[in-house]
Amino acid sequence: MMPVALWAQLPYELTVLNQPYAPLENATALGSEQYDDDEGWDDPEFSASLGFDFSFSGYVIDAMDQIGLGSLMLGTTIDGAILLHGVMPTNYDLADRAINGGEPSLIRWETTGDPGSRVFAIEWANAGLYDEVFGAEGASLSYVNLQVRLFEADNVIEFHYGPSDIASEITDFEPQISGLLLEVDVLSEYYDGSIYAIEGNPTDPTLTPLDGLDAWYYGPALTSYPTDGTVYRFGPTGVTLNLEDVEQAVFTLSPNPTQDFVQAVFQGTRTWTLQDLSGRIIASGIDTERAQVDMTAFPAGTYLFSLEGEKTEQIIRQ
Repeated sequence: MMPVALWAQLPYELTVLNQPYAPLENATALGSEQYDDDEGWDDPEFSASLGFDFSFSGYVIDAMDQIGLGSLMLGTTIDGAILLHGVMPTNYDLADRAINGGEPSLIRWETTGDPGSRVFAIEWANAGLYDEVFGAEGASLSYVNLQVRLFEADNVIEFHYGPSDIASEITDFEPQISGLLLEVDVLSEYYDGSIYAIEGNPTDPTLTPLDGLDAWYYGPALTSYPTDGTVYRFGPTGVTLNLEDVEQAVFTLSPNPTQDFVQAVFQGTRTWTLQDLSGRIIASGIDTERAQVDMTAFPAGTYLFSLEGEKTEQIIRQ
């Protein structure tokens, strides 16, 4: 029997928008004293203050750090364990094109707006790709422009994608991974956490929940890099992962993984639903103390079992 995980419904709803890309103005740029190469940056380590408190699904941060991993930005909370929460708009290994004699690439950030409605934005402008910057003869040709924005008023997160030109030979064998990272425990064996990966066609992607970084890198990914003007907006659904003060209903599911049936055991009479990862309800019922769910008609994959719309557990159909 497996205890229920704290997935609930997804804490974010993904919306795809199309907006003209707007480079940052009057932003603070990463200084040359923070470069890790004589001519520019490759894996810089720096901290950017947001200027306000921002909630990642109940975990509050006021700064984001880059620790030398492309565009991965993380904030830290300490609540018994050290947990990381953050964003990764692309997994491509970015580097300064100036290292290879090209136009300089900039990392810059700014906070704008009035208290209560401030917006933090960080941008990788004209950023090159590591394999080209350090492996090509002559100036590197590939570049990307992208931003992450955090909104104080409603804790919305946005990824903005601008003009790009990416050499296919550099990225053909590297899946386009992006998404949100919450509750990542760096001391756990497999970097356990709540990962929300963007998957599928970049014009109509889905948000796929995973239970740690180990399941991500060769897992859900976009089929290609988003085009100029694409915006991914993560709107909070009101579900928080930091639920210490909320009484938890407990139920169990077994066997999980399963090849045919799974049984849920709980207290009282409850409504339950089974959803696929697109959010489509494919089975539901009202049962007392236990429910048996027939999975035999469904393809192998991951499904979400919800009890009264509050607590959700992943079911793996083998």
